[in-house]
Amino acid sequence: MRRAPLVLVATSLAAFTATLDNTVVAVALRDVQKDLGSGVTGLQGIVTAYTVALAALLLAGGALVDVVGAKRVLLAGLVVFGGASAGCASAHSVSGLVAWRAVQGAGASLLLPGGLAVLAAAYPDAVRRRRAIGVWAATGALALVAGPVAGGFLVASQGWTSVFWLNLPLCLLVGVIVTATPAVIAAHQRHLDLPGTVLTCVLLGTSTYAVVLAGRHGWTAGTAGCLAVAAASLVALGVVERRSRDPLLPGHLLRARRFGGAAVGAFAASLAVFVLLVFVSLFLQLVQDHDAQQAGLVLFPLPAGLVVTAALAGRWRAVARPVALGLLLAGGGLLALGVQLQAGTSDNELRVLLGVVGAGVGLTTAPVVTAALGSAGDARGGLAAASINVARELGGVVAVAGLGALAVARLSSKLSETLVQAGVPSGKRPVLLDALLGARTGEARGLLLHDIGVVKTLQLGSRLADTATSSFIGSTRLILQAAGGTLLLSALVTAWLLRPQPEQ
Repeated sequence: MRRAPLVLVATSLAAFTATLDNTVVAVALRDVQKDLGSGVTGLQGIVTAYTVALAALLLAGGALVDVVGAKRVLLAGLVVFGGASAGCASAHSVSGLVAWRAVQGAGASLLLPGGLAVLAAAYPDAVRRRRAIGVWAATGALALVAGPVAGGFLVASQGWTSVFWLNLPLCLLVGVIVTATPAVIAAHQRHLDLPGTVLTCVLLGTSTYAVVLAGRHGWTAGTAGCLAVAAASLVALGVVERRSRDPLLPGHLLRARRFGGAAVGAFAASLAVFVLLVFVSLFLQLVQDHDAQQAGLVLFPLPAGLVVTAALAGRWRAVARPVALGLLLAGGGLLALGVQLQAGTSDNELRVLLGVVGAGVGLTTAPVVTAALGSAGDARGGLAAASINVARELGGVVAVAGLGALAVARLSSKLSETLVQAGVPSGKRPVLLDALLGARTGEARGLLLHDIGVVKTLQLGSRLADTATSSFIGSTRLILQAAGGTLLLSALVTAWLLRPQPEQ
């Protein structure tokens, strides 16, 4: 097909653009913190607002692909995503940036399934489709390279807003190519399951936000409320889908063994990438005092290894072996990194282990997409593409919010112990702890000077800094080890679910 290479270029650039904003923010977090005064929870919100919105709306975007056509959905996604990127760059507060990041996620929920469905339809031959998906996956992974590295250079030279302005020319270029390309996939004769779509958005949105709230504040009334709404939505969704003539989530797809294996593999691989890009990036900048550019260079082997193996995995006919092997490799790298991470760990040692994890994740990227599309069929290509991306975004949410709760809880506990040992009055400890965790160092310094005195303040300030550093290192090691164990378990699960079916 003559137009297939042009379609591959356009859809790969679309994946590149959406993936870029999932990663480029990691190296800009410290500059955002300094400029907007964001604390730890604010930084989590900037990262997770994108992933929560994307996870909540992806299945709806996939359903629209199958109903109204992939090209229309892809173009609409580019408009929303580009406009939201301009809003992020113009934000003057943490709350404003978080809100625009959520709109970005909504645009990506149209862009990703639309692009992949267009690509799959352009390559009807199974062998060529696998290779095209391999290129698509490698190009999307290239955004992981451009994110930490190019993002580091941009932040160092032009400030953190430049990482969002970069999206506008990318969206414009993709839009020109897609507009000039004939539609390669038409809308199927299906009806939009509006009740099922709304309930699915509520279910995914409230459940992922519950993870975010648990990560920030622990088990609170807000967390319980979100989980209650999610549970009610799940029950209602089951009732609605059984009565729908054209359900959003067909039963045969949910029962498909290989589809489930693809979702588990996508979730685990995304968990690994986000744990490294967020927590190791913060370790490099906050503990080892690297600037954004230096941190990006240290992180480079992670996406570089991913790009190389993602392109190779697209040529592998079987899907079970590369996925299981990749998760084993990535899980082993995470465990090794979790054991060896120290304040004095050399950059070269980090690069080697990051490259191992990246190579493992790359082996899973194309095979899980191929398995999902093969399980769903052409009429459900948009839904299958969206489902895999939902699994990936949920992996990111669990990595940043869920595992991030370990770091925040540990830091809070250690700082509280230090304040008690220093004799800080009990009535002042909660306010002081909130100021420290919120990165409001000026407010914390004022409280200390007022209640303790200059000499003791200097001594306590040094102890608090040492406590925060040791606590963050210990928490990061624990998070890496937990993620590594999760990937090793996922390797066993995917090897069983993705095993070849016996010939009938």
